[in-house]
Amino acid sequence: MECYHCGSVRVNKSGKTRNGKQRYKCRECGRTLRENPQRHTYDEARKEEILRAYHERSSLRGLTRIFGVSRQTVTSWLKKSL
Repeated sequence: MECYHCGSVRVNKSGKTRNGKQRYKCRECGRTLRENPQRHTYDEARKEEILRAYHERSSLRGLTRIFGVSRQTVTSWLKKSL
């Protein structure tokens, strides 16, 4: 295992994440890391569905309740689409 922040190989096991993946801590820079990190992203079809619902006059709070996506996320998608 190699720290992807500083490149050091001096890492120790440091517990588990909420979803059960192994967490490591670098002894050089002190930062925590995981093996094979994955980003939390929405697929494009889901994103288009949510934006279409917004353009059909659904409120941001309504989208939060219906789709379970945060208002900040929808707002950032709207800013990027303009």
